[in-house]
Amino acid sequence: MKRHLLLATTLLLGACAAPRTTVRTDDQSGSVVFKVKPSNARAVVDGQDVGEARNYDGVSRVLKLAPGAHVIRITAPGRQDFETRVYLSDSQELVQVELPEASK
Repeated sequence: MKRHLLLATTLLLGACAAPRTTVRTDDQSGSVVFKVKPSNARAVVDGQDVGEARNYDGVSRVLKLAPGAHVIRITAPGRQDFETRVYLSDSQELVQVELPEASK
């Protein structure tokens, strides 16, 4: 009986001391969803135009981006630009804004 108890204890302690495995995935990405007015507003991410913001409304699709910091600018003719910075890991960020009319 003592032998079995000693063997079980040894196995349990050995399992706790076993090397740990870390799984790393290289395909992680974050995403951005836009809720923007006016509906013809365009999204520019890190200096690149990615199209109309309404295309990434979270219903039909989202804008997938690599993890890290990104600068997002929303523009529309006759409206003031909006700019924000986001940091993505494997999260989803919401950019919600109504662009005011540009001052004349």
